[in-house]
Amino acid sequence: MSLVAVLGDVATTTTVALAASWSRDPSSPPDGVGVVVLEADPTGGSVGAWLDLPASPTLSTVVTRAVDGGWPAVASLVHDSPSGIRVVPAPTRSMEASRAVAEADRWLFGLLAGLGDPVVVADLGSPVPANGPPAALGSADVAVVVHRQATQSARAAAVRIERLGELVDLAAASGCALVLAVVGDAPFDPDEILRFVAAPHGVDGSLPPLVRLPDDPLAAAVLAGRSGVSARRLARLPLMRAASHLAATVATVVDSVGSISGGRSTR
Repeated sequence: MSLVAVLGDVATTTTVALAASWSRDPSSPPDGVGVVVLEADPTGGSVGAWLDLPASPTLSTVVTRAVDGGWPAVASLVHDSPSGIRVVPAPTRSMEASRAVAEADRWLFGLLAGLGDPVVVADLGSPVPANGPPAALGSADVAVVVHRQATQSARAAAVRIERLGELVDLAAASGCALVLAVVGDAPFDPDEILRFVAAPHGVDGSLPPLVRLPDDPLAAAVLAGRSGVSARRLARLPLMRAASHLAATVATVVDSVGSISGGRSTR
């Protein structure tokens, strides 16, 4: 198993931060790939612009050119970004992106889920539960559901938590192990949010893992392409420190799922 799905609020920022913070397994081969970001948001991609990548190849290129070549063909189309993150960006236009994601759901996500290396972190955007489960959830073993608390009022925040509950239900119904990431500590305690939305989906009465993420506009801006902040300073910013904890938590869940079930079946 090697496919982790990220969905919900600020999914792209969280995906990039997670990939940047992922620690390589010491037991993996020295020539291993490590982590690849796959942008699978059918509303259109932004990672390519964030990381200053060429306009092509994109996910559209992968699903049309690599269908018969397995991982080596896919790997030949992965970008090496200037920041060191390896990525397959989605097309920026929504119609092209939605077609590419639909095609990827036919074969690519299942292929990636069966890899031992790399770990693929897929940005699914912020799906609407009424539209059904987003592509890739059926192949992913772990879903990181990200929620950013509303600061306008407690009532507005409560409404958004109800909608978060729908998204958590959707991810759980797909058979994924869950990790909840909450941005902000107010107006509700993140532990209360976890109990409200995830209690029905715990294993043997336990709750899924919760990771608190800070509201860190500077780190988010740097991940989205802002220059003028050194790599050393970025690593010290609150979001990146929290992302390291998120990466360690997700890696633990990945290992747990793999040891118990051997991973999800590929399609």
